[in-house]
Amino acid sequence: MLAVLGGLWMGNRRRLVQALHAQVEHLRTERELREQAARMAERSAIAAEMHDVLAHRLSLIALHTGVLATRKDTLPGPVVERLGLLRTASIEALTDLRDLLGALRTTDAIPAADPPAPVLRDVEEMIEQARAAGQDISTTVEGGPEQAPAAHRLAVYRLVQEALTNARKHAPDAPVRVHITYKPPATLIEVTNPPGRGPGIQQVPSGFGLIGLRERVEALGGSLSAGPGGAGSWRLAARIPHPVPEQSGPRT
Repeated sequence: MLAVLGGLWMGNRRRLVQALHAQVEHLRTERELREQAARMAERSAIAAEMHDVLAHRLSLIALHTGVLATRKDTLPGPVVERLGLLRTASIEALTDLRDLLGALRTTDAIPAADPPAPVLRDVEEMIEQARAAGQDISTTVEGGPEQAPAAHRLAVYRLVQEALTNARKHAPDAPVRVHITYKPPATLIEVTNPPGRGPGIQQVPSGFGLIGLRERVEALGGSLSAGPGGAGSWRLAARIPHPVPEQSGPRT
């Protein structure tokens, strides 16, 4: 009898262990899929944002070359010919951008993301809106947005947006400090907030928004850190190096 009971107990224990292993594996796979979805959603947002930036600039080129081409009677023949080439190239580039963005958005495996924020929206405008909603925010800005590439400015907007959202969730009554540096050699972003005064308010966020942001920052050659900053505070910081200007001139 004891041998039978012992065998049953061992069998039940084995099945329980197998069930626990299967559950852990399921949770690990689910988290990996969610992380992958967060990365892909951020890549799609980056593509949409950069499409808008490039489309605006290419449209300006097409517009101005078209205006100049209407004055071809006063321009040398070679100049008129090159203006036509520029206009054709810019229009073709716009078409290619739309096709590329369409291809990125037609993957059924990627869940539909929220529409991307309008391109190059002003960070101060977003902060003022958060202040109007009752959030206590202080800002320090070194340099101007025009000193950083467009992709950096888009990253700054998303990073500050994510940091303010997390602060509202986990420490709604705590003041937030935002520091941004646009000047070379790197764009720097640091957002910190102390713990909330309510019991149990300060919590570690789920991290999937940060996974997408890390994907964006690392794609630009930068680094992102987010976590406790001491004394219960929370700190998000990113450094994105500016592109090194290409040197022209004869090679030796």
